[in-house]
Amino acid sequence: MTERLQVQTWRACLVAAIFLPFAAAATPLQQPPEADALELDQALQKIKEQALDINAEAQRAEDEFLYPDFTRVTVYFGVQVKGLLVKNVSVSVDDGTPAYYQFSSSEAVALQKQGLYPVVRLNAPPGTHRIRAQYTAQFADAKTGEAPISGGYEAYFNKDLRPANLELYVSREGYLSQTFSLKMHEWRAER
Repeated sequence: MTERLQVQTWRACLVAAIFLPFAAAATPLQQPPEADALELDQALQKIKEQALDINAEAQRAEDEFLYPDFTRVTVYFGVQVKGLLVKNVSVSVDDGTPAYYQFSSSEAVALQKQGLYPVVRLNAPPGTHRIRAQYTAQFADAKTGEAPISGGYEAYFNKDLRPANLELYVSREGYLSQTFSLKMHEWRAER
């Protein structure tokens, strides 16, 4: 975590150093002519875009440093049941400390439309690993006091030298069934 804090501090200092001269120039003593104002605005927009690019590149470098390809495991969570809003999910690998994610109301609704949400990224050496997951959810039209739906999952996955991506998703056991299960799909990017 110390490296992450150092990278974030470095990134904040870099952005501040880029924008500080322009903050001073943004408050002129006299009103610039219309053409000069437009030119200054365009220059500021370009600098903002460059700062965003630098920030994105710094984030990629930080991720590659903290989660190298040969150990990176990303766990995504999704829902395949219409109207089922996930409240929270916890995921642990190899009896490690569970990563707990609490979905906001807007995130739970977005999960219905957007498919998958990355709930945890971690490092695991190549080999066989055990994953455990639990979730709590409730239907959008649930009545007050109605018990939430919950479930769990436990399985093994194999990690090779490529980044592993695990999709956990809630689905119905049958078309009209009121029984739900948590399933996993494992995939890796081709080299």
